[in-house]
Amino acid sequence: GWQGGQHFLVSIGLLINVVSIYYYLKIIKLLMTGRNHEITPHVRNYRRSPLRSNNSIELSMIVYVLASTYPGISMNTIIAIAQDTLF
Repeated sequence: GWQGGQHFLVSIGLLINVVSIYYYLKIIKLLMTGRNHEITPHVRNYRRSPLRSNNSIELSMIVYVLASTYPGISMNTIIAIAQDTLF
């Protein structure tokens, strides 16, 4: 978008992303501290193993991040292969 001269749309997209990150961080803070701003018992008693994860949600998030990072980095290659194949 920036190279195409759509500077206004890129700026609006950037602003919306900053606002959404702010609200997501507020939700995460509320989940960790609760309404009375004290650390919740779940966070206080959370034990993390540095070698492996016993928490299935944590493991699935790690797999998701790894699975979505590679296509994001190599998107130009994927688009080039699709264009060569389809057109």
